[in-house]
Amino acid sequence: MVSSIYFDRGDFAPSQQDALVLEIVSLGKREAALLVVCDGIGGLEEGGYASSYVTMRLRNWFYDVYLKGGRTGYRSSRAGRDCIGVLYDCNRYLQRYGKERGIRLGTTMTMVLLQGRRFFREKKGTSLVFKYQLFHAGDSRAYRLGRKCERLTEDDSYEDNALYRCIGSFPWRGVQKRRGYLRSGERILLCSDGFWRRLGEEELAESLGCGRKTVGSLGLSEEQMEKRLRKLGNASRARGEKDNQAAVLAGINEGIYGKRNGFGKRRWER
Repeated sequence: MVSSIYFDRGDFAPSQQDALVLEIVSLGKREAALLVVCDGIGGLEEGGYASSYVTMRLRNWFYDVYLKGGRTGYRSSRAGRDCIGVLYDCNRYLQRYGKERGIRLGTTMTMVLLQGRRFFREKKGTSLVFKYQLFHAGDSRAYRLGRKCERLTEDDSYEDNALYRCIGSFPWRGVQKRRGYLRSGERILLCSDGFWRRLGEEELAESLGCGRKTVGSLGLSEEQMEKRLRKLGNASRARGEKDNQAAVLAGINEGIYGKRNGFGKRRWER
């Protein structure tokens, strides 16, 4: 698996309210990954606390429950229910925390669980396929990048951009859920609204390798992915974006299979 992150507070935002997680580990012959982007709301320090709290809880669940269960036949349907349970508890905690202090706080949350395995195809050798589960609330976004740029989430906001669903600010309203597959040559991008708001989907697709005749023909390295994310972030800044920016990009290049022994943190940044 190849991956990269982009994270920029900017010169105008008074505080950092975005938070992200990128964790990649080995499960024997499989790889598993956790990708999360959160964008805090509800004031300066309060929004940053909400996004940090949710990313911390999800990361702890990934290591303490999901990975251990993966070695004992932990089914994806069970993992999905458990993950929603964690998000429900986060929502309840942030509401109680805000009520006790007379404030309102919350965070958007876009999360993807990836688990990969090899499929053997006649005359084509080995192809690596990842099954993904996506959970979403708010106006951060997820895209699948391959032959085209496919948006995987819908914004939980009104026409004036006011949110009607997130984690913490409202009574529990569930989350968007989606399942699918990520094949060799495809990537998943998660990003906060400060990253995507001034960028078109065609621009994202062109910069990150979509629209090629053969999926994966671009074969971006992690260094190239990082440079292109930074270039997109800078382009957004040049067009007047002042909000915090956070993005996580992960996928598999054709013919490139990562090898990693045992559990091990790949990256985690706030």
